[in-house]
Amino acid sequence: MSSPSTSKMTYPLKVITQLLFLIGLWWISNCIQKFFHLPLSAGVIGLILLLFALMSGVIKLVWIKSGADFILAELVLMFIPCVVGLVKYKQLFLTQGWQLILAVVVGTICVMVMTAYSVHFGFKLEHKLQQKQHRRPSKVEAHS
Repeated sequence: MSSPSTSKMTYPLKVITQLLFLIGLWWISNCIQKFFHLPLSAGVIGLILLLFALMSGVIKLVWIKSGADFILAELVLMFIPCVVGLVKYKQLFLTQGWQLILAVVVGTICVMVMTAYSVHFGFKLEHKLQQKQHRRPSKVEAHS
């Protein structure tokens, strides 16, 4: 079955459709977070929901890939307002700039290390699942 986003629609329409889907998933996650008063952000809840949906096959990767690629490609633009807002805190940077830089560097290193371990764990898990799937005889072979 083909989704609307994978049919022969133009690329911009495909990206917009997929972005609307991802925004809808975030909105649902926001409602879940508020309803259950969860200590997680809606973005994290949305990522967890999306992960389970992709792993279970409810959502196919091609249904969201173009929209997700667009978000990742334009990610730098989303940080511009934050950087411009820092101009208001010039005195803070002059007095405690080294502490802020140290915190950013240490935080970045922690994120990079945890990301590396997560990717490594994901690849190991995927490899084990593939090995397990190849060892299992198919139903046709089992009944022959």
